Amino acid sequence: MDLCKSSLYTALDPTPSACHGYAFPPGFLWGAATSSHQVEGHNRWNDWWAAEQAGALVHQSGEACSHYELYEQDFDMAQSWGHNAHRLSLEWSRIEPVEGAWNPEAVAHYRDVIRALKQRALEPVVTLHHFTNPAWFTRRGGWLRRDSIERFARYVEYVVQQLGPEVTYWLTINEPTVYVMQGYVNGEWPPFVRGAWGKAIQVCYHMARAHVLTYRLIHQHHANARVGFAHSAPWVMPCRAHKRWDRMTATLRDCMLNRAFFGLMGNRVHGRRTPAVHLDFLGINYYMRTLIRSAGWGLGRILGRACHESHHTDQGVLSDIDWEVYPAGLRAILNKFARLGVPLLITENGIATTDEPLRCEFLKRHLTTLAETIEHDRIPVLGYLYWSLVDNFEWSEGFRAHFGLAAVDYATQERVPRPCADLFAQVCRSNHLSNHQSTF
Repeated sequence: MDLCKSSLYTALDPTPSACHGYAFPPGFLWGAATSSHQVEGHNRWNDWWAAEQAGALVHQSGEACSHYELYEQDFDMAQSWGHNAHRLSLEWSRIEPVEGAWNPEAVAHYRDVIRALKQRALEPVVTLHHFTNPAWFTRRGGWLRRDSIERFARYVEYVVQQLGPEVTYWLTINEPTVYVMQGYVNGEWPPFVRGAWGKAIQVCYHMARAHVLTYRLIHQHHANARVGFAHSAPWVMPCRAHKRWDRMTATLRDCMLNRAFFGLMGNRVHGRRTPAVHLDFLGINYYMRTLIRSAGWGLGRILGRACHESHHTDQGVLSDIDWEVYPAGLRAILNKFARLGVPLLITENGIATTDEPLRCEFLKRHLTTLAETIEHDRIPVLGYLYWSLVDNFEWSEGFRAHFGLAAVDYATQERVPRPCADLFAQVCRSNHLSNHQSTF
């Protein structure tokens, strides 16, 4: 399939640029991402597992992808595809299953995991908190308590002392605004609190301060470390640009999702470019555009609602979980966060679909947009990590959302590479993007 002539290609981006090749910067990081609870299996000591077993969630993670046992096989696969980096997360609840009691076997395991990556010339990008908390931490109030900052910092300091020399890139927290919205506003994730805006702000503040403290701690132990966090960055637009209330609502939504957390850290993401504090780089998780329609001004409605009506001339296709595919938004997001004055790293970008030609086109279009942004806008980008290496447990979506470069047969735990893995491998190996690299 010629991606430059495909009608679907045009649908993904209403104004695609001319097809030509791009060279990425030397040393560019190429790879994929995973997170512990989504792939390891049997994370029995965290709050998600407790909620699953209590029936508070429809889906159970169970064995997930058995990555805890099969990580070397998965890393062999990534190496064979030309990846030179891999993002993973450490499971806090494995390392500290009981408050104040460290599990040396878990630490030894993660040391082996990191060394397995380095033996395959895969740069580890290590996330310290990816949505899950130790069950004991949640029982004592979780991130609502101010001493959550010190509890998290104690864990981080221990981990960095044990694993620090092996790791350069650290992400303290993954998508704090998603964690807050899903756990304390929408009430769909642990701790299942709904509409508690006061608590949501409190948790957001504690997580921001936890990042600042752990940023300093990591640098105290390893001066050459590069520390950031992974930010969920949807491109937010008004549904009806001619409607003032839609514009105002979209601005408020963007402020909540794309600005508030940075403000709590002492940074600005609007106005003139200023060097960020407590950030060596920023992880960008970009998946979609969100079109926002006003829903009134009462509490709980002020951020509007996402509009999925097909009345936009530039409406992109939807993934299997109804996220709008909109590659142009990646360029807008990168320009937005470049104002922080630090390098950016694409820590997640992918699509949940069983339509493999669509997945390939998604990847090609987003890589083209990324390359154009680096070349024409002079945005400093460190690398691109696709979400995800393998299909996995996608939180409240269970196992129905297929993001992986490789499919997983959950009955046998067999990995089956998808066509897009070959497309991506050609880019990773050559550090170059060409419209003639692959045919499907």
